[in-house]
Amino acid sequence: MTRMTNLLLVGTLGALAGISACTSGGDALARTHVQLASIGFDVPAGWQRTDLSRRGVATAVWQPDDNDRKESITVIRTQLSPAVAKAGAATIEPYLAAAQRSLPQARSSKIKRITTAKGLEGARVDLEFIPTGQSEAYRRVHIVLVDGSSLVHVLYTAKHPDRDFGALGVVLDNLQHEEA
Repeated sequence: MTRMTNLLLVGTLGALAGISACTSGGDALARTHVQLASIGFDVPAGWQRTDLSRRGVATAVWQPDDNDRKESITVIRTQLSPAVAKAGAATIEPYLAAAQRSLPQARSSKIKRITTAKGLEGARVDLEFIPTGQSEAYRRVHIVLVDGSSLVHVLYTAKHPDRDFGALGVVLDNLQHEEA
């Protein structure tokens, strides 16, 4: 098999594992409920949060204290593209594909439509890339969900991801619109 075929196979298996994790919820991981703008969700307990914001965009990044896997979960809620959000998954998919091309040496799976346990719809792509200045590949799962007229991006990135993407499943299990 070629490297690309292997990557697509791994990406497909990763997507299936991630979808499974969404339903099984990374049950083994302790959770903490958090809120970002008007969305609420769980994150793995003990992961540290860093917030960034600018007009129309709220971003939070979580990382574990002991981070041998070089893991992070980034959740971004943006109100900058309400027309795209209202248009739905078919409109989101080309933008999601284009965003992956900006990563160095990126190889991605096919984009798949998903629906979370709480009914948010969107698209998912799994990819491998080599960050600038690094020599080893990182894995990333990038999901874009529609929350009314807003988009919610969930990115799980790791040098050595866990097999079942449990931390990602914790976030996706109950991600939903909540008023502050």
